[in-house]
Amino acid sequence: MDEMTKFRQCLGQFATGVTVVSCRDQDGKSCGITANSFSSVSLEPPLVLWNIAKVSNSLGAYLSAEHFAINILSSQQQSLAAHFAKSENGLFDDIVSKDSQYSVPILSNTLAHLECRTHAIHDCGDHHIIVGEVIDFRLSDNEPLIFYGGNYTGVNS
Repeated sequence: MDEMTKFRQCLGQFATGVTVVSCRDQDGKSCGITANSFSSVSLEPPLVLWNIAKVSNSLGAYLSAEHFAINILSSQQQSLAAHFAKSENGLFDDIVSKDSQYSVPILSNTLAHLECRTHAIHDCGDHHIIVGEVIDFRLSDNEPLIFYGGNYTGVNS
């Protein structure tokens, strides 16, 4: 096993929540990407961050988006996580969502969502770190979807 594979397995020992980050591209098309690289940064001002690979098909959309949403998935939404992990066009076909006041697609029945204004973008290794200022949010009482050791699970699984 090579060092990069071992490193990836080591990182997989950290359990994370699962999100779908959504935005609109330059043509107004809805974009979504599964990401577990999400973290809070600051309460004042309210800032969060996530990472996107430089090889992502939707990189341009996220780097140019003025607004985006972090949709935190519930344990019932594993199929959505798998769906948005694909790098295909038309990912929002047949997906229930609604537009926010800033025309960002918000997924239905999530654990929570945070609507953000892009605050900063940092070039870092083979990814970009995107920092967002939270301008609106919603939460529910659902159970979270967890990613651990390369697999999806729930808190009570």
